[in-house]
Amino acid sequence: MKKVLIGICGIGNGHINRQKLIIDELLKYDVEIVLAVTDNCRRYFNTLYPKIKKVNIYVPWIFCNNNGIDFKLTEQKYIEQNKDWYKTFLNFSIKVQTAFNNNNPDFVISDYEPNLAQFAYATNKPLICLDQHSKFLNLNSEMINGFSINIERSRLLYFFPRSDQRYVSSFFKIENNEDLNIKVLPPIVKKIKRTKIEKNKVVVYFSTYSNNSVYYKSILNLIKTCTDYKFYIYSDIEYPKYTKFNNLVFKKIGPEFDMDLSNCNFIISSSGHQLISEAINLGIPLYIFPLDTFDQNYCCKMVEKNSFGKAIKKCNKTELNQFINNIDVYRNKMLDYKRTNWNTSWERILFKDLEKKFGIVKL
Repeated sequence: MKKVLIGICGIGNGHINRQKLIIDELLKYDVEIVLAVTDNCRRYFNTLYPKIKKVNIYVPWIFCNNNGIDFKLTEQKYIEQNKDWYKTFLNFSIKVQTAFNNNNPDFVISDYEPNLAQFAYATNKPLICLDQHSKFLNLNSEMINGFSINIERSRLLYFFPRSDQRYVSSFFKIENNEDLNIKVLPPIVKKIKRTKIEKNKVVVYFSTYSNNSVYYKSILNLIKTCTDYKFYIYSDIEYPKYTKFNNLVFKKIGPEFDMDLSNCNFIISSSGHQLISEAINLGIPLYIFPLDTFDQNYCCKMVEKNSFGKAIKKCNKTELNQFINNIDVYRNKMLDYKRTNWNTSWERILFKDLEKKFGIVKL
């Protein structure tokens, strides 16, 4: 039985949803799994996988500017926290080995979770990076809305300087790069059955990554006036002043989210990679805005470039109506793109490799 340590970045729901699919597939194999999770997603994974052992991780960080890492600011913030990060990492490592009955894992899978990379280096175990961010090592890009690709590259090379394999889940086309150990996978998305579209149903998603309530309120102020539509708003932030509007329904992320995706007409959301991938898979046009990261700005740019939807710039009725008038065009572009470019399953590519490299065997 092979031992696998899986680490999940707890920022936003995209990493969590992606790794749930990886874990579900791994459970079809004769493996022992230990999950390294942050406090905010431990309850979720405890509910889904009560028999799988979990180890808590802290969230390290670095501060970057458009030239790369800002070491001075990073050091200052760590000093302010007054934590012994070496001792914290050492305790984490001991807990991992204890969870594996005083053994180390055979290999480590990290979805943008830096503690696991350090653990893999410290124990000389193979590290598999499986995320959407590693693509930036293989892309050339100019500045986008004041954000530089150097920020993403610096984080990757700081936290994950080397990897035995980097698997990149990407909704847009990029090339493999053997020199950088980069292999591109079709998007890792849930198998949601698309049902009959309700023309007046819209899913709105406010990311847990940001509490940009000013921007979110601009969207709420716009959609509260669109009484021909019913907006199902998924947000961890409370908006009590808006609950009085009959066309706004506030929800928390849970099983109902997939049900609402299955028959909604379009999505209003930040431009997170995972939700965009889910939308393309189901043919749901996107009216989106980027959060303050290069990744989100790049994804937003690719959505517009491929005519999968429209970026929110003015956030007014005229712009929204322009988007709605082109919904059929966006939907057809999405479905055509999926048929042309997503013709191999991510499971087949990834698990064929894992079987070959690490000898994992199906039950």
